[in-house]
Amino acid sequence: MSTATSEAPDIFSAEFAADPHPVYQRMRDEFPVYFHEGSKSWLVSRHEDISRILRDKVITNENYSWQIAPVHGHTIINMEGKEHSLHRRLLTPFFHRGGLESFKPSISGVAEELLAGPLAREQAAVDAGTKARGQINLETEYFRLLPISVIARMLDLPKDRLGDFERWYTGIMDFIGNLADLPEPKERGLRAKDEMTEYFLPLIAERRGQGGSDLISLMCDADVNGESLTDEEVRAFISLMITAGGETTDRALGNMFMRLLQHPDQLQAVYDDRSLIADAFAETLRHTPPVHIAGRTPTEDYELHGVTIPAGDTITCMVSAGSRDPRKFEDPDRFDIFRKDNDTSKAYTAAADHLGFANGRHFCVGAMLARAEVEIGANHVLDTMADLQFAEGFEPVENGLFTRGVDELQVTYRPTSAS
Repeated sequence: MSTATSEAPDIFSAEFAADPHPVYQRMRDEFPVYFHEGSKSWLVSRHEDISRILRDKVITNENYSWQIAPVHGHTIINMEGKEHSLHRRLLTPFFHRGGLESFKPSISGVAEELLAGPLAREQAAVDAGTKARGQINLETEYFRLLPISVIARMLDLPKDRLGDFERWYTGIMDFIGNLADLPEPKERGLRAKDEMTEYFLPLIAERRGQGGSDLISLMCDADVNGESLTDEEVRAFISLMITAGGETTDRALGNMFMRLLQHPDQLQAVYDDRSLIADAFAETLRHTPPVHIAGRTPTEDYELHGVTIPAGDTITCMVSAGSRDPRKFEDPDRFDIFRKDNDTSKAYTAAADHLGFANGRHFCVGAMLARAEVEIGANHVLDTMADLQFAEGFEPVENGLFTRGVDELQVTYRPTSAS
């Protein structure tokens, strides 16, 4: 098998930007591992291979030292060994069980506040007879604002700085998604990091040891066997949380509702049984995930399909391609919240069938927080908007490379008494 060829798919091409899934199919069938000149990395696309890479002890996240650390700092995402285990033990309690339960009222409060204005506006128009149905851009008026607002509430940050947080996270995401290594996105990301550092370090120092209940205070006071997080480690995790937690949950909500609206029978099933939101989210993570790429680095020469990936090179796992691999999933291009080969009971754990949260020891530490935000955020939509449909003439358009989703989601609905 050739390790590099001009005939191999180009993830920077217009064809890929328009719809990556036919390209993914060609990757899986003809080029399961190959060197992509544009990104200077080895692309891997089959589910079994990606799962092996994500779990293999000779594979590390060293690539994030240059892909992510310049804008986030040294975080759990590029730690390994004892350091990674320690930080995971320090952080996990805040995003699981009792720790997560304490934040759910904040998520509900934010969801209600964000939709209050648009719902009142549309209700007034319907009552006045100027509209037969309510209409809202769910993406721009709700989904995009929900996760960043929830994070700001959890960190107890002032509402008047929310615009800064959005600008910072957009700048950092531009840096991270800049696989072509263009200068302007790099500059925006580094500038955002400098501004965040200037803002957060004094705030962290101020809250340390004060016994507060916000997430910054809790992280400052966390302790495992006498080990605690430094001010810089807390700052770096806040940076990671604002970007990873913001962009991915926003995209996940938009992608999930897009697919449900395209499958009215499944949307109605979710209306009737809200426990199915978890299934719909799990299927979205498989079928239309917010994150399409996960990078890794082998510490020794790595053999895959007869190809040797040199130690220290970057492997780009095309996780979205793997999650539609017919070798793993039956009829993988079909969106089906009832499918049996994407087990919801383990979809939010490191043993998930899908690859939307990665897998193995670097499985997303915020997976359960994302699930809580999606479930609460979706329930608020379904409680207040009956008979959801795409607005007349609207066609959703997906875009993005590192993360992918819709920038617009125009819908109409019948207001309910809950709104």
